[in-house]
Amino acid sequence: MKKIHILAAAYEEYLSFLHRLNDSVIGVHTTADLICGDLVIEFVEMLDKLEKWIDEIPLEAASEQRFGNKAYRHFYEKLCQETPALLSPLLPPNLQDALPELTPYFTESFGNSTRIDYGSGHEANFLILLFCLQKLGVFSENENQVLVLRIFNKYLRVCRHLQTKFKMEPAGSRGVHALDDFQFAPFIFGSAQLIGSKTLVPDSYLKKTVVEAHAHQSLFLDCVNFINETKTGPFHEHSNQLWNISAVPHWKKVNSGMFKMYEGEVLKKFPVVQHMMFGSLFSFDRSEKTSEADVNSEDIPIMTQMPPRQPAQHGMFAFQIPSVANTSTVRTASVVESGDLRRLHAEKHPNEHCPPPMAEP
Repeated sequence: MKKIHILAAAYEEYLSFLHRLNDSVIGVHTTADLICGDLVIEFVEMLDKLEKWIDEIPLEAASEQRFGNKAYRHFYEKLCQETPALLSPLLPPNLQDALPELTPYFTESFGNSTRIDYGSGHEANFLILLFCLQKLGVFSENENQVLVLRIFNKYLRVCRHLQTKFKMEPAGSRGVHALDDFQFAPFIFGSAQLIGSKTLVPDSYLKKTVVEAHAHQSLFLDCVNFINETKTGPFHEHSNQLWNISAVPHWKKVNSGMFKMYEGEVLKKFPVVQHMMFGSLFSFDRSEKTSEADVNSEDIPIMTQMPPRQPAQHGMFAFQIPSVANTSTVRTASVVESGDLRRLHAEKHPNEHCPPPMAEP
């Protein structure tokens, strides 16, 4: 039966913001010569100050903790104390009243001090902060490129420093749709950067030497390079989803699939959105728009429910999976596990048709 999903205004506006950021970096290298305003430079310098704090904090004895190093809590405590002073210079006098609403998004962007973990929910908080600053007029839409390739890129550096020094745990369960242990958004923006590339195709990032040579060009390749530096063993084992995605024929399809996956695996996952904070800037008020879906459950906000996945599809990339793929049941949802998409995509099953790779549009 048809059910109407009520869209939160925050969901609609945030997703629209991500699409604007994404569209702004299509075909643009990370090292492109971009004009940065004074506030952008101040923001990057502020993040640089956070990175210096990381170096200044000594680690605690590893024998006293099982997982993440407890010294991270000293960083987080200092972050909470200094955040008002860090963000205040970015706001003009008439917007200083917004500081209490912006502060939690910033402090939640760098992980959880109780669990000493970090995940896509923390990453989302930083993007929500940028969304709020743009909504306030601190940053304009003309600065979307530098928001991604300068500010967000610097944020990634800080988070990687935190993750490696304090041995932070991945937040929540990675599941079958994980891209890496911690980040998601750079795979979205990074795939947009590679759209139209004549030399790099999705299959290219499985070649370590190619990734090392071009990591500076794209956030996507930079993330894969970081994975290669921090993980051992066959790529298809420690990063199975990325391995599967490499079979997608072109970057435009990868990019659109990343957005669908982000909606399904981040924005519609209750364990993620239950920690999000809403206010006047990031509002939980109902949007004027609604969406229809075939569901059997009660009406609940779209941000808290994952719609049923269509049978014989892999994740959000709409591959037609032959019946040789393994299936398993989790609660009431049927989950299709792809196995080796490369083999499935190349070999036709007797009873099903697997479409040939799509041509570059």
